[in-house]
Order: sequence, then C-alpha cells, then structure tokens
Amino acid sequence: MSCHVEIHVGDIGTLYHVEVLDAGQPFDPAGATITQLIFKMPNGLILRKDATVTTEGSPADSWFLDYTVVPGDGIGSPGEFHDNEGAFQVQGYLEWGDGRNWHSDIITADTDGQELRIFPNLD
Repeated sequence: MSCHVEIHVGDIGTLYHVEVLDAGQPFDPAGATITQLIFKMPNGLILRKDATVTTEGSPADSWFLDYTVVPGDGIGSPGEFHDNEGAFQVQGYLEWGDGRNWHSDIITADTDGQELRIFPNLD
C-alpha cells in the first residue's frame, strides 16, 4: 500500500492503492463481480468500499484495488471516513459470480513500512 504522506482526521481525496497478490505473486482479478477494500478503522468500525481494478505494465503485470475517499463516506456522526485518529487496517476482497471469493493479507503498514495511521490536526 502506498501512502508517502500523513493522513489526517477529516482528509478527503485520499487514494488507497492496494496490490492484488496471492502468495506474494500478482494475479489478475478479471471476472470478479465484487471488488472491495475492507477497512478496520481506529474506532473498530468495519467499512467496505467498492474499489476499481487498475493495472501497471503493458501488458499488465500488476493489478491493484483503488479507492478514493469522498465527502460523507463514513458511518455515524459526523460520518466522515477519516473521523477518528489512530491506527487502522485494510484488506482487499474479490468475489466471482460462481461463489469463489478471495481476501488479501491484512495490511497494517504502507510500502515504506510506516504504520497505517490517521493523525490528529493541529487545530
């Protein structure tokens, strides 16, 4: 997962970009009818967000699940996605029409090895 910047309480527009890997190897999720990222937020809430499949390479040799935070995207009051500070986790999920499904490893750090965390603001 790529962050490279701090995520702060109330941030909108944050892109989550999670590589689709099975046993450490990239795989093509073609045909999956459900593509999601599952977030366990700092307050313990689980948020499931529809994700878009993107690729890298030509021909594609890496696949990713992408999700961008939009206003009003959380649960509860005030109902924003990044409404609580603290550590969080993310997991990819795919499901096919024939009933097969797949969960990625649970991600707790970005590609730089930094803990996934929502930071407080100064104001």
